Amino acid sequence: MFEISMVISGKKSRFVNRVAFIAAVGGFLFGFDTGIISGALIFLQNTFAMSTLVKQVVVASVVLGAFFGAISSGRLADYFGRRNMLIVTALTFILGTAVTTFTYNVELLIVGRFILGLAIGVSSYTVPLFISEMAPPETRGSLVLLNGIMITGGEAIAFIVDYALVPTHSWRLMFATGFIPAVVLFVGMMILPSTPRWLSLKELHGEAHRVLKRIRNKKDVIDELHEIRASLLEKTGTWSVLFSKRVRPVLIIGLGLGILQQFVGINTVMYYGPFIFKAAGFQGASAQILATFGLGVVNTIMSIVAVLIVDRAGRRRLLLIGLAVATVSLGLVGLTFHSTTELGHMLMLTCMILYIAGYSISIGSLFWLIIAEIYPLQIRGLAMSFVAGIQWLANFLVALTFLSILNAFGASNTLWLYGVMCIIAFLFSYFYVPETSGVSLEQIERNLDAKVPARYLGR
Repeated sequence: MFEISMVISGKKSRFVNRVAFIAAVGGFLFGFDTGIISGALIFLQNTFAMSTLVKQVVVASVVLGAFFGAISSGRLADYFGRRNMLIVTALTFILGTAVTTFTYNVELLIVGRFILGLAIGVSSYTVPLFISEMAPPETRGSLVLLNGIMITGGEAIAFIVDYALVPTHSWRLMFATGFIPAVVLFVGMMILPSTPRWLSLKELHGEAHRVLKRIRNKKDVIDELHEIRASLLEKTGTWSVLFSKRVRPVLIIGLGLGILQQFVGINTVMYYGPFIFKAAGFQGASAQILATFGLGVVNTIMSIVAVLIVDRAGRRRLLLIGLAVATVSLGLVGLTFHSTTELGHMLMLTCMILYIAGYSISIGSLFWLIIAEIYPLQIRGLAMSFVAGIQWLANFLVALTFLSILNAFGASNTLWLYGVMCIIAFLFSYFYVPETSGVSLEQIERNLDAKVPARYLGR
């Protein structure tokens, strides 16, 4: 806070931090609504007769909605504004929560989950965009990464809510708790201003000037306003530019990391954690949900650790170390999965914790950071929206198939399959992903124009 106060006044610093926190509630809802299903699904099957396929559809419907939300959010955020999009997103979260809470059949439950997914997809892109345009340059990185911490924190809170409500056996009450953060996001965004960049885009220069005066030093406002106006003269990139030969190397990096981030199996733990621990021999819903909560806490803590060390350790090094840890851990989980002793259960849980830790400090956190660094300014927003959409599509495929794969191949073989995907992710990162730490975005773009191989774009 001392460093921030050296740049902007304490009052304005607190206001910017408050802006970032309120917007990041959208990230919290992202994590909460994807995580809450893990405990609710145990009791949903007592109310509705659900086959394995139907359970998978209930889980995956939110991810499919997120795909459509993410793939369309880039253009919508430019047209309607980041603030207005987040207000609509909050209302969509409220609507989806209402439908899932008061549903009377599985079909309506799936519709409600899909609606929640639309909101999650839009927030996954719009929240960091809103924060980045409100934050001053010297604190932009930490404030944007607050969104990632809120996502993993939302998942952890969802698991503890599930655990606390186990005695009630009420999946409706589990879903209903989502009303609280959704209303907080709606009320909070109603009192926040639009971003100066979007106001300038709509030629509302007077309002943009007033907002900048609220979040910057007076002496910084005019210069930054001129920079914003100058940047708006840049021609927006098109789909043909995104798929051009020039951009192809970094497009492959983003798509590869996004798809592999899901194919290493992380969201099988977040969506189906209690089912995994039940198959491993953990007795009772409380024990299964509590073990899943422990993994959620580890995910949150290690996401914070990644934020603290990423600039010193480097993106590439963290990717390789984290994926190596995840690979070995999944191999050991497969070996210890069917142990019937308490020691075996503890060893299996320890290996799962190491897997989550390795994932969180590597591809889990760094995918979002790397795609914000490697694309040319001309198509950065479009590229991030497209790559995020494909990442959600990969997430959907994993969520839709996990229980079927588990039933067909057994738990150990399924986890070893994800271990193989970790090996592929390690090799992909080693041969293709550049080290971008400490390198300007302009230098990366110049290297791309000079046809430097993808692995060396950060030089």
